[in-house]
Amino acid sequence: MCDTLAAVGAATADGSVLFAKNSDREYDEAQYLELVPAKRHRSGESVRLTYVTIEQARETHSVLLSKPHWIWGAEIGANSYGLVVGNEAIFSKIEASPDPGVIGMDYLRLALERSKDVDEAIDVLTSLLREHGQGGNCGFRRKLSYHNSYILADPRGASVLETVDREWVVRPIQGHGAISNAMTIGADFALASPTLRPRAIEAGIYDDDGLPFAFDAVFQDQANAASGRFRHRRAMDLLSLRNGSLQISDMFKILRDHEEGLPLPGRSSGPRICTHTQESPLGQTTASWAASLVPGRAVHWVTGTAAPCTGLFKPVVLAAGLPAQAPPGASEDAVSLWWRHEQLRRHLDKAGQGMRDGFYEERDSLEAIFLRRMMECPEDADDGSHAEIRRVVDDCWLEGLAFEDRWHARLATTDCRSPTATETT
Repeated sequence: MCDTLAAVGAATADGSVLFAKNSDREYDEAQYLELVPAKRHRSGESVRLTYVTIEQARETHSVLLSKPHWIWGAEIGANSYGLVVGNEAIFSKIEASPDPGVIGMDYLRLALERSKDVDEAIDVLTSLLREHGQGGNCGFRRKLSYHNSYILADPRGASVLETVDREWVVRPIQGHGAISNAMTIGADFALASPTLRPRAIEAGIYDDDGLPFAFDAVFQDQANAASGRFRHRRAMDLLSLRNGSLQISDMFKILRDHEEGLPLPGRSSGPRICTHTQESPLGQTTASWAASLVPGRAVHWVTGTAAPCTGLFKPVVLAAGLPAQAPPGASEDAVSLWWRHEQLRRHLDKAGQGMRDGFYEERDSLEAIFLRRMMECPEDADDGSHAEIRRVVDDCWLEGLAFEDRWHARLATTDCRSPTATETT
């Protein structure tokens, strides 16, 4: 499934707001980055989402999306005002509707297109949720319907929004926070939908006995929460280790974490934050994203590929545009960033440890160079051209693509098998 995290204020080394997410979806479900420009729309115009059509806003903001190739919405996204959102599947005692409707990834994009900050995004998302509800298949090859939780962040802070059907609760993040396919808000919510308790009573899952109303205890389907609970604890532990000095590079490391929990029923492996195993039906981290947010400047660090442990985080600043890339499709190709890296990753899986260590060392050095360049890059020019930032970003992407191409060629022409016991004796 997915993991989303954020750190704010005194939790970070420089007071910035940090955001990060791994999007975990089906094996071979390609995901890609798309930059959608701002646009004014005619009165009465509609917009077609993944399954349904709703009324369009009069104005939509420019958004950068990381999206499964077949979906209108996105797993992760940001807009030109520095708002960033990531969503998670959560499972409730009230089952999610499989009927075509507005899915959580559509809501994520709608919030980004129609909002300028966290508070406005929560208002937009929950208003649309109350009007349209949520539902529809979110699986690529297998059927899967779920409710959604979100972390929303902007340069001023971050909040968690958790939803079931048309109901919702909000809790601001203090210090650091994470969500991972299990409800995390108890009785400590700051805002809630007006019909939250009546809906729970109507569903027969809550007896209004005067005790504090804990959202997670009332609604959580415990049978589908074990993986999410483990990954949530792991993310929170890793954030806590660096609390007060968290930097964007720490978010990279957390997204690459391979600490594994106990095997889940019916699976030979346990949950972990960075996952890429074909044996699990939802077994691959298909995209990763981290962001550093300060007033007036948001730098997004994206892999555009699966498996952050082999992926390379590259910078994007929305005002400077997105370097060109070929969007992937449902089947393997030789040109898109996502499928090219997937071929590289699978070669690395078969390579000896020495080969992998060489790859990681070069990758980490390149990321350090990218981080330094963006730190040293001047603010936007007075003429609004963004020429210097665009040059730095383009250079990073070109060098990153060249790095992957070199290793792709090297591994494709090398016997990548790990040595057997006979070969090493």
